[in-house]
Parts: sequence; C-alpha cells; structure tokens
Amino acid sequence: MSAPAGVRQAVILVGGQGTRMRPLTDTLPKPMLPLLDLPFVERQVHHLHRAGVDRIVFSCGYRPREIEEYFGDGSSRGIEMGYVVDPEPLGTAGAIANASPLLLDEDVFVLNGDILTDLDLASLVAHHRGLGAEATIALTPVDDPSAFGLVRTDADGRVTEFVEKPGPDQLIPGEPYRINAGTYVLSPSARAAIPVGQQVSIERDTFPLLAARGGVGAMGSDCYWRDIGTPASYLDAHLDLLSGRVGFIASPGDCWVSPEASVHPSAIVAAGACVGPGASIGPAAVVGECIIGSGSSVGEGATVTGAVLGRDVTVGDGATVMGLVVAGDGSSIVPAAVVHGPLSIATGESASGA
Repeated sequence: MSAPAGVRQAVILVGGQGTRMRPLTDTLPKPMLPLLDLPFVERQVHHLHRAGVDRIVFSCGYRPREIEEYFGDGSSRGIEMGYVVDPEPLGTAGAIANASPLLLDEDVFVLNGDILTDLDLASLVAHHRGLGAEATIALTPVDDPSAFGLVRTDADGRVTEFVEKPGPDQLIPGEPYRINAGTYVLSPSARAAIPVGQQVSIERDTFPLLAARGGVGAMGSDCYWRDIGTPASYLDAHLDLLSGRVGFIASPGDCWVSPEASVHPSAIVAAGACVGPGASIGPAAVVGECIIGSGSSVGEGATVTGAVLGRDVTVGDGATVMGLVVAGDGSSIVPAAVVHGPLSIATGESASGA
C-alpha cells in the first residue's frame, strides 16, 4: 500500500496519562505497553510506514522520556522522528498545534495513540482529496452510539452534523451509527485554524468550526478498530491478534510465548495466553486468556486466567487468579491465594485474596 504523493508525515497523540489503564500506566506510558512482542505505539508506526509515511512527530505529555529513548531519531527504522512535550494539557487540537513547527506545510495524518486499526490510509487520503476537504475523519460503525460522538454525513461523505453522546430522541431509525475512529487527515489550512498555545479539542472545537464552512469529510470503514484504553480492551486486543483479526499483523497462533520466556514442561499454556520475555511459568501451572508481563513468574501449581499482569509480578505457588485481575509492576499474589476479578493490585503491593 502506498499513500498518494505528499502524505508522508504524521502526528501521533501520546500525551494522555492513561488513567483508565492504571496501575499498568503508573510506571509506563500507555503507548509503550506491549502488544505481544512490541510496544503498542510501534504497531502504529509500522502501519504508517507501510502507507508511505517517513516523518512522525510524537506529541507527548505523560512520561515522554520512555517514548523518546525507545525510538530515538527514528533512523534505524528509516523514519525521521521528532518529539514535542505539551507544557500543560492542550487538548487534542492544541497538541497538534504544538507539534506544527516540526511539520512540513503539507497534509498530515493524525492518530490517537490508543487506537489499534488496520484502516486503509491511502483510501482515507483519496477520499480527503476527492472532496477537497480541509480535514477528513475516519469513521467506524457501532451498535450503540450513546457513549460516543455520532457523526452524520451527506451522500458525498461530507460531515453535516456532530452529535455528542446522543440520546434516544436524537437517533434516526435505520441510520448507520458511525463514530469518530481517531484517525484523521488534516490540510495546512485545518491546522492553521487551531489557536496556538491554548487548550483546544479537535473533536468539540476544530471539527465543528471547519464543518460549518463545509470543510470536513468523513469516510466510513468496516476495518478492524479497537480503543485499547482499558485493561479489558487491552487484553481483547491481544486475543484479536492471536485470532488474526488485525490485517497487517500476522497471527502467531492461538497463544504466544516469547522466545525469552521459560515454561516448565508440565505447565499448560492454553489458548489466549501471552507470555512476555523473561517470564516463567512453573511446574503444573496453567495460564490461559491472559497477559503475563515481562519478568513475571507464575508459581508451581498456580492458575491464571483472564488476568493482566504487568512486569515483574509474582504469582505464588498454588494461587488461583481468575477474571480481570490487573496487577501493577512488581506486585505479588501470595501462595495458595484465590483472587477474583475485577480487581486492581497496585504497583509493588501484595494480594492475598478473599
């Protein structure tokens, strides 16, 4: 896939604190949480690079050093990479304006840093240019738009209305419910409409302003799409990768064990288990539909199902961990404990169960 000439730059918005992902994000920014063997944001970088992007600016806020230290200047990936840090929360549009000094005076992709998608970026650009739009939004269908912002368009794909978290009286029977999917193409004129140094929302401020002058296009797609902003969705994203649902990422099989992990011959690694580098699964232990973070250990005879364990988590011998238990880095579950989710175990803390 190649992007049309000129769309060779992108901004990835990675400034959020990831509060819904705590305690996993207490020690690591959400975009750097691993998705199998790579940080999530690197999956986005791969998707952009495949589409012809060779210039990426990360718009940072929370724990920016981890992102910059990981990617550096991008030369090892054949991509020019730059970084800006918002001095204070500037909103989605304000963050784009803050990144503009590092951008060329051309169209730019903008990606929310918590969306996993295999959207056809070239088609998005073609739609944008076909309309002569100032900004174009990718849309994804949902069954219930009440928790999102509903986007309505005309027959040509130009936005006519934004409806924020619509109630039943604002829905039209039979209409397709399509929401903002967090991937955009912005022209220089769209970026110029954003005040510099102010807190501005692209969804609530910039897009309605541009739409009022007929400048916003939208393209619906049935591509894979997932917001990984919660631990449950983060786990589901791993399961989606294992099942081969994400078009540009090959499935490694029904489970994944890092080559750098250690699994005892008598242990069972069942479908949906993801075992990170340096992790160890002890004798007669059972793990399934879960994430075992790097350096974590599951003791002899222990069972872990449905949980998300961060880095260097210890599950004691004979413990049972069931349901959405989210364990922060360096936490532990005592031997023989029975721990049921939903439950969060703070970074460095210990859980003994019921």
